Amino acid sequence: MLKKMNLGGILLILFISIFVVGFGFPRSETRSAKKAYIVYLDGKKVGLLENKDTLLNMIDKEQETIKADFGVEKVYPPQGLETIEYTTYNTKVNTAEEIYNLIATNSTFTIKGYTVAIKKDDDETKYINILNKEDLEPALMDAISTFIRTENLQAYINDTQVEIVDTGKKIQSIYFEEKITIKESYLPIDADIITNKNDLTKYLLFSTLEPQDEYTVKEGDTIEKVAYNNKLSNEELLIANPNLSSVNALLSPGQKLSIGLISPMFTVVEDSEIIEDVDAAYDTIIEKNSSMYVGQSRVKQEGIKGKNRVTELVQTKNGEIKSLYVTSTTVISTPISKVVEQGTKPSYNFVDVPPAASSTDWAWPTISPYVITSPFGYRWGTLHGGIDISGSGFGSPIYSSTEGTVIRTNASCPNHGYYGSRCGGTYGNYVEVQTSTGLIIYYAHMTNTIRVSVGQKVTKGQLIGNMGNSGSSTGPHLHFEIRDASGNRLNPCRTAFAC
Repeated sequence: MLKKMNLGGILLILFISIFVVGFGFPRSETRSAKKAYIVYLDGKKVGLLENKDTLLNMIDKEQETIKADFGVEKVYPPQGLETIEYTTYNTKVNTAEEIYNLIATNSTFTIKGYTVAIKKDDDETKYINILNKEDLEPALMDAISTFIRTENLQAYINDTQVEIVDTGKKIQSIYFEEKITIKESYLPIDADIITNKNDLTKYLLFSTLEPQDEYTVKEGDTIEKVAYNNKLSNEELLIANPNLSSVNALLSPGQKLSIGLISPMFTVVEDSEIIEDVDAAYDTIIEKNSSMYVGQSRVKQEGIKGKNRVTELVQTKNGEIKSLYVTSTTVISTPISKVVEQGTKPSYNFVDVPPAASSTDWAWPTISPYVITSPFGYRWGTLHGGIDISGSGFGSPIYSSTEGTVIRTNASCPNHGYYGSRCGGTYGNYVEVQTSTGLIIYYAHMTNTIRVSVGQKVTKGQLIGNMGNSGSSTGPHLHFEIRDASGNRLNPCRTAFAC
């Protein structure tokens, strides 16, 4: 009985062994692990590659057209291509040609270049793609030279500026408001890539490489006339046309001029000391003459402007004066007053009585010294409808230039504003005076100590307020503006003053 059981157990064990070996599990095959690369395009897996160098070489070899177009020796994969080394037992891998065709269909190859970043405070960063980093410095120098005279710029860089003897200018510092950086990058060939210095200079000044609008010169045109009619300042027209030497350059009928509005991608700041001789305005004295009839007047003595030698600290941004402070003044000659006699004798016969003095006999609205820091005209595509007068200093008196009636005032703004402020409609604290002829005179950016009130009659030379820095302003100055009865802005240097 025991022997039978042993034999049966042996047979059972043999049966189980045969089942497990023959039927329970497949026979294992001998396989070795190998290195491969998983290929991702823009984060998505596109295949498995045995040799990534084969793919890279194929990408470079197949792009002869790209090399010729950009003048480069090598072409690189798209920015979104990534290969990760991987150990696998899988024998099924893609060919380099399969991966290449998929990439060429769904993405863009790249070339090695540089990305220039221009960042100002909290403003959005501006980017420029360039092929050669060697183009950046000379392009920036050319762009800066449109706002700072080349000889002055070179003298500052080379530390060869001469000391000021009597009058002149010495640059104290030149710098960018923005942080400008450059780094090597792989640039998609369908991106905007600047390939030479001249195009880079143009892009830095205009923020585009698109062709600029042109104007055909007509008979009688001058630079000043062409600029104004196309909403440009004289300086902006000269920048857009480097072949024009100065605002006095002669134009020929049929000549083509670029009238594109510059839009610089940078802000170059120039701090300078300037010593110059500036005019000192004369006043007008009215003398009563009982031998002359009422309504008659005559000039007894012509006025003569004086001359002051003024030392100024001036800051410009892209060639535009943003602040000016007078540090010292030396009187060279004092102004001589204009004397006008006006009749007081009653007349009952109005025949042949000469008219009274012209209403265009204006008084300068500030004390000396003064400098016109921004003239009447277009700047950055917007009309600057008056003149900006600086140099007299914060809090210095502002006088009415004519007789008239105060029709509007504002004293609600802080004495110190900032560029872009909308307080007072950008004018800050102001006074508006209407003359008997319908002209309206604006005195803007004053302090909030307004000396007159609406409806008040003012006389020429009367104190109406003080020079301030209110509203949209970058420094103490008076914005002086004249409008006619229809609201048209008139050039004060032609309507009121010889400035």
